[in-house]
Amino acid sequence: MNQNNEEIVPFSSMFVVPYLQLDVEDWDNKKKELLELMGKCNFRNPNSILESSFYDESSNNHNDIVESIFKEELSKAKRSFGFNRYSIVCSWFQEQRENMFHVMHDHGANKISMSCVCYIEYDPSEHLPTRFISPFVDSFTFSHLNFMPQVDEGTIIFFPANVLHQTLPSPSNKPRKIISFNMELE
Repeated sequence: MNQNNEEIVPFSSMFVVPYLQLDVEDWDNKKKELLELMGKCNFRNPNSILESSFYDESSNNHNDIVESIFKEELSKAKRSFGFNRYSIVCSWFQEQRENMFHVMHDHGANKISMSCVCYIEYDPSEHLPTRFISPFVDSFTFSHLNFMPQVDEGTIIFFPANVLHQTLPSPSNKPRKIISFNMELE
């Protein structure tokens, strides 16, 4: 009821953008494995706005290792989203320090359906999480909606590959390290 004792009828949303946020199981051991794997990658910095192994084609040879590290989390995502099979088609690491950022982009190309980000070294008091931008604008204000989840080290997020996202300039010189990967789903 409002101040005039009139019933307020709740409205429903027509559309929802699904995502799954999990705490990675056995994080301390998996963090060590990920940092070792990260150490084997070549980081190229074509834009000097972040350090990434994305442009290192040999890092894509790590997809099977990435799948084994996140076996439990991938199994939960499979059940939650209801897909039958998945294939990791690309994986890479990123590191950001003060003033580094990642421009707004998506991963929705070819048959890529789902993307993931896992925060390997992340301090919520010094770092910013990924910023996700809604694929549609607010119906009343016509502004773009954004979402910045609360994350910590060992958080993994599964999200639709076509969702725009970015990392805002890092306020800290303390390294922020993540792994991302893309998946094809069946």
